[in-house]
Amino acid sequence: MPRPLHHFPNPVTRAIARVAGCCLWVLLAVLLAVLAAPLAQAARHTVAGWDMEQGLPHNLVQAVAQDNEGFIWLGTWEGVVRFNGRSFTVFDRQNTPGVELSGVPTLLADRDGGMLFGTINDGLYRYHRGRWEALGGEQARHLSITALLRDADGTLWVGAKERLLRLSTEGELRDVGLSPGLPEATITALAQSADGTMLVATERGVFQLRGSQATAWQDSAGWVVRDLVGDGKGGWLVAADDGVHWLRGNGTREHLYPGERVERLRRDAGGDLWLSLSAGRLERFGAGQRERIAIPGQVSPALMIDREGLVWAGSTDGLFRIDEGAAQGLTETEGLGSNYVRAVIQSADGTVWIGHSEGLDRLDGGQLRRVLLVPGARRDASVLALAVAPGTLWAGTYNHGVLRLDADGTVRQQVVLPGTVQPLVRALCVDADGGLWIGSAEGLFHYRDGHLRRYGLEEGLPGAAVHALYRDAGGVLWIGTNAGMASFGADGKLQSWSVQSGFPASYVFDFLGDGNGDLWIATDHGLLRKRGLDVQVFDHRRGLPRDKVFRIIDDGRGHLWLPSNQGVFRLDRNDLVGVAAGARSQLAVHVIDHTDGMPSSQANGASSPAGWLARDGRLMFPTAEGLAVIDPLRVDGNARLRRSPVVIEGVVIDGTPQAPQERYALPPEVERIEVAYTGLGFRAPDKMRYRYRLEGFDADWVEAGERTEAVYTNLAPGNYQLRVQAMTLPLDWQDARRVGEARLQLSVATPYWRRPWVMAMGVVALLGLVLVLVAWRTASYRRRQRLLSTEIAARTQELSEKNRALQQADAERDHLLRRLEHMAMHDVLTGLPNRRAGDAYLQQAMREAERDGAPLHVALLDIDHFKQINDGHGHEAGDQVLRDVASLLQLQLGENQFVSRHGGEEFLIVLRGMSLPAAAEQLQAVRMQLARLRLEELGADTHITVCMGLASLGPGQQTVRTLLAAADRQLYRAKHEGRNRVAH
Repeated sequence: MPRPLHHFPNPVTRAIARVAGCCLWVLLAVLLAVLAAPLAQAARHTVAGWDMEQGLPHNLVQAVAQDNEGFIWLGTWEGVVRFNGRSFTVFDRQNTPGVELSGVPTLLADRDGGMLFGTINDGLYRYHRGRWEALGGEQARHLSITALLRDADGTLWVGAKERLLRLSTEGELRDVGLSPGLPEATITALAQSADGTMLVATERGVFQLRGSQATAWQDSAGWVVRDLVGDGKGGWLVAADDGVHWLRGNGTREHLYPGERVERLRRDAGGDLWLSLSAGRLERFGAGQRERIAIPGQVSPALMIDREGLVWAGSTDGLFRIDEGAAQGLTETEGLGSNYVRAVIQSADGTVWIGHSEGLDRLDGGQLRRVLLVPGARRDASVLALAVAPGTLWAGTYNHGVLRLDADGTVRQQVVLPGTVQPLVRALCVDADGGLWIGSAEGLFHYRDGHLRRYGLEEGLPGAAVHALYRDAGGVLWIGTNAGMASFGADGKLQSWSVQSGFPASYVFDFLGDGNGDLWIATDHGLLRKRGLDVQVFDHRRGLPRDKVFRIIDDGRGHLWLPSNQGVFRLDRNDLVGVAAGARSQLAVHVIDHTDGMPSSQANGASSPAGWLARDGRLMFPTAEGLAVIDPLRVDGNARLRRSPVVIEGVVIDGTPQAPQERYALPPEVERIEVAYTGLGFRAPDKMRYRYRLEGFDADWVEAGERTEAVYTNLAPGNYQLRVQAMTLPLDWQDARRVGEARLQLSVATPYWRRPWVMAMGVVALLGLVLVLVAWRTASYRRRQRLLSTEIAARTQELSEKNRALQQADAERDHLLRRLEHMAMHDVLTGLPNRRAGDAYLQQAMREAERDGAPLHVALLDIDHFKQINDGHGHEAGDQVLRDVASLLQLQLGENQFVSRHGGEEFLIVLRGMSLPAAAEQLQAVRMQLARLRLEELGADTHITVCMGLASLGPGQQTVRTLLAAADRQLYRAKHEGRNRVAH
């Protein structure tokens, strides 16, 4: 770990420290080599990137800053961008009237939560709580702003090319002028020292500004300075054309980083420097060591370290986030024979053996070497299983049986399994007496002294394909198959647990025994614990992100590690005990995936070992894109992250967006309230989970998962408080230290007819009416008594007729209710489901697609030049076009797909159960059929053409809002490319 700069106060001490440090590192390396086989070191930094495909308005990011709420702001050539970790909100001249933001190289987070933006030639702007304001008047529009600073007194200083200005209390920019000693040069940075002195960095040095006097600071005159950052001890780090200079608070100076021009520098919490170099590279510098961080494109001056310690950098290719991930990837780039890794194991001498689709590699001494298994073959044997014995490695292959290798990796023996085609081998287990158990696709084999014995369905195995073998401390051999599990006891008897006999899983991938006799089982239905005759299931209902897990590793630190198709899950044993005992309802699962540095979130299973605990404490897991190496200590550090701030991003009342407020006073007739929220955790935004509760309405918390919107309809009058909470995985709402929260006050007014004075008058009127009714009823009763004997028959008939009328009224009411229900969910004009029905259907379809792993595609269809049809032929013709298009869509898509009217001339199409090319092909057929549509009202020469934008459910498009937004972007692209087309 590089040491902070201030640990070396002078050159002599620093030189001694470096020599001592080198010696220490050499000794440590020797010690590690003796204790454990070193794993290959991939780049420890994980880099995530975003560009125009993910929503940036321009790929060149010129500036980056973080506001007080926690949002990341970007300055680009095409406007200003606010980033919440998942989506970008763009502000430009097209969507923000009165604001010109074509080129923004300078950002400043203001103290009150606002943001300041300096442009190249469009002026100076401020944003605060949804409102934009131009500062400095017309004078600012002629400036090329290069630096901004809000000093301790609240004065705003503006640096420009050859000018220094100050914003007056009247809102005017006043030229400070060329104070004596301040050169005519571009101002590149502004800072203020602890004693209040202004520091002005220019292309001709750094200058102190006291009153109207400017003097060169610590012999920096003549330097071409690009940036200025405090060192935390009263000194300053200066980025210049010849590297970085350290101007200490005691007046001494050191050329800390000699070399090429540094455009921007930042200092992290560990004291290391992050440098954006003019050559377009990003470097980290600490303890005299330089480390280049590879990001695409030419690095720009946009460089920032946020509150989580993440490094943000801009380049010509977009925005990039750099983090020290908990995981690393060992891939073909580092010399691995194949990225599709199936098994990994470490032998007693510390050698790591890696089985993959192209053969076997060994890792020792930090070096990867290929092991040749089948000499002369066009393609080496694919390895799916590994097992070690003293001086021996057994390798199970796809179609070459089982190979025995010595410690040097030389093949000494091949065990050929019976059959014309060798069954693939997925599991191996070595007996203490030298025997070998072999799990294959054709059953279980036992090999000893050249003899093979097979066990299959006829011997009692629940399934023919064996995926896992495990020998517990009591000598019992546990066998995992594709239809349950079995065991061989010390008595040699086979016992079976199958799906048919009530076992709660089909595929069994791994076992792990506890000292208390419990057996943990990794299956396709979650993690199971077998205690005696009882089997307990820990699956998604208990908080497990996915039910299918491939391996169980105990790290010796109180955790179980389970690889899956969506990352590696870390479970706390205490949580498992609490859930098993009923003291907890959910597991707090920490997920490590590609965002943490794994080469792929998809861990490979149904082979063994599908993970291994190395002797140095790190964990290795085979994945579809290489070998993942996880540092548990780093995971522990990330798990202790501070709570992420939660902010309310937007409020929409009955379809109208509202300006940000702390309290919303709503009229009594309000029908729908939509609140968008987000948790600002940028290290792993996809691991953020939410819940919300409207106090005064919700009895308990609503678990929102990854959804970032709360919707309420027809709230009764009263005062409400919406509480939104967020936290990153592992999910444990009881851990208040990691839960962020935002609150919003809502007040729904009481309608006039429920006000006290109106209700009082109503009571008086009701009492009067009751008295009148009583008097009338008394008189009527007396009259009826006199006529009762003659009216019995007539009244009986009358009652019969009323009963029939009531029955008819009930039938009419039922019919009316059915019509109202249909009208509420269908479009009157086209007869199609309306937008509300379409949204509900899409939400349900997305849940089913995610549950079943089935493809799902969404298309938005827009009729080309529909306004011209209305204007040229009248709205009746336009309505007929909409009806005909709707009818044709229903006819072409059939009953297996879904179509609804999305609004205006837009239609929503949901396609399920087909690939993306098939979906695009079907939409093309629909488009061509529509193009043949002719209407007499429009004339024979008028063509009806449409544009369609197609998007698929997947990463980044996992909510209704993001999926529809993706389809809308494709629809816009189809229009932009000439209309009458399908874009995807």
